[in-house]
Amino acid sequence: MDKELYKIIDESKKKGLRTFVFTSLGDKDFGSKAVVREGELIWISPDTSFFKDNFDKIKDMTKPGITEIAGNRVYVEHICNVSKIVICGAGHTSIAMIKIGQMLGFEMIVVEDREEFADKARDAGADRVYCEDFSPALKKFKSDYDTYFVVVTRGHQWDKECIREILKKPYAYVGLMGAKRRVGFVLDAMRSEGYDEKKIEEIYTPIGLDIKSETPTEIAISIFAEIISVKNAKTKNVGYVEGMLEKIAESNERMVMATIVDKKGSAPRGVGAKALFLRDGSFIGTVGGGKAEHDIMVKVDEILKSDENIKPYLLHVNLTDSEASLEGMVCGGRIEVLIEPV
Repeated sequence: MDKELYKIIDESKKKGLRTFVFTSLGDKDFGSKAVVREGELIWISPDTSFFKDNFDKIKDMTKPGITEIAGNRVYVEHICNVSKIVICGAGHTSIAMIKIGQMLGFEMIVVEDREEFADKARDAGADRVYCEDFSPALKKFKSDYDTYFVVVTRGHQWDKECIREILKKPYAYVGLMGAKRRVGFVLDAMRSEGYDEKKIEEIYTPIGLDIKSETPTEIAISIFAEIISVKNAKTKNVGYVEGMLEKIAESNERMVMATIVDKKGSAPRGVGAKALFLRDGSFIGTVGGGKAEHDIMVKVDEILKSDENIKPYLLHVNLTDSEASLEGMVCGGRIEVLIEPV
């Protein structure tokens, strides 16, 4: 696989651009790829004409997984960023959210206009803290479709500042805390300023799932429950874990990428899960462990030891109950794994 492709993927992730990678798994140009970013074809394998000929069919596709294009089987991968949570306000609930967010793997960002409260957010472990007025801070902040905004300021005038700027940006979620009357002031102000009614109606308020929360920590848990529900409902299948793209960029050694492109029944990992295998026997990421990883590693070892120019290969791994039980697994199912030399 061309390393230039990984540079493009890395750039797309860093910039938060909507990017889809298409891989042919059928008879037409098997293993060839195309990258569509923000609706434009920006990269294509040099040995293919299939995606160029069918660009009109792929340019608006947003659903990841296996599909059929012009009678040819194609794997669609949606490249996403690390999920970020931007908390506007650094009160007790925010501090609890920072600590929980760290455990869940979110990048935690806080905007707070009071220095003493901003310091508390830093002490709690926020990845980034912007200590300035809400409106200018949010104007400068670059969000993407994997950014989750949580507005928990100390009053509706600051809520309005935040919502006013957030609704101009890309985002995955906007949650607004406050009593019904306070929230009503904010939403009515946005309507009077001409903001899209659909966007206003999409604001999650009252914020968080109703779990009868009482303490700041319980409120934080309810907010995260709602955010996780929204996040996991998104149609994405990104599998580039931390360190994977960096390793590809810095190394000239032969490596092999394994990606789960389809599954039937139950399996340890979902479609899009990846593992990058290195020549020294180490790997970054996982495609599930157990029998799945063992079968993949047998094929990978064969590729890494060969000096030949080996083409992409589609491996079928059977995890049916009878076979899985022999391996100490109880999941069952079948997965298809695309194995590609890097």
